[in-house]
Amino acid sequence: MSRTSLVAAGSLAALGLLAAATYQLTRDPSPDRPLVVYCAASTRLPMEAVARDYPAAGGRRVELRFGASEDLLTKAGTTAPGDPADIFLPADESYVRLARDRGLVAGSVPVATMRAVVLTGRGNPTGLAAWADLLRDGTRVAVANPAAAVGKLARDHLAATGRWDALRPHVIDAGTVTEAANAAKIGSVDAAIVWDPVAAAYPGQTILTLPELAGVTARVEAAVLTQSADPDAARRFVEYLTAPAGGLAHFRAAGFRVVEPAGGAK
Repeated sequence: MSRTSLVAAGSLAALGLLAAATYQLTRDPSPDRPLVVYCAASTRLPMEAVARDYPAAGGRRVELRFGASEDLLTKAGTTAPGDPADIFLPADESYVRLARDRGLVAGSVPVATMRAVVLTGRGNPTGLAAWADLLRDGTRVAVANPAAAVGKLARDHLAATGRWDALRPHVIDAGTVTEAANAAKIGSVDAAIVWDPVAAAYPGQTILTLPELAGVTARVEAAVLTQSADPDAARRFVEYLTAPAGGLAHFRAAGFRVVEPAGGAK
């Protein structure tokens, strides 16, 4: 069985739920306290839509706290008792595994996948078209710092394939994937290495899908945290998030490749 199949099977079994092809939400009996969701910056667009729609579907209010995946993992492990987080949604499953190893995860479900691309400035003014162009004299490339999933995974892959040392002199550090993309938008850099759904949110800017980055992929998982003050409500939210007619519709619209529930409709 492939690594992806093992992860999906184990995650679904651990959480004890399969999102249905269609979703019916039982009205949340404790609507006053919001559900707190720690979200990777790359998920901002679909998660804001999910948080907007969830109360109308009968769920409670959702409070989203965005950041770099490593920073969110640290916060999940140090949250004050009076302010517990309920759901952890980093940009890659590797952070869920780390959280599980630390006893922070009650269960998780896959949501979507992403891959790294190069986002150029508006109109691609320096004519970037291939990996070699990023290495030209004077070219500036924004890369999120290693606390962000795309920053860590890109650095690790490029180092493993012998490309990082050549790119490093051109790298401008950015905090999150969104900050890297914004740097390309305003022209403070010539390009940025970002996730493809993030790049899709910047119309008018060229997106380069380069073979040198083909190995930089991420699998977004939603994890219910053991610290949740209301794990049943947290699980109901994850069910909505991973339902084709619920959260997955927003992730698909934002350019993510969603992971359909087992036996679920397309």
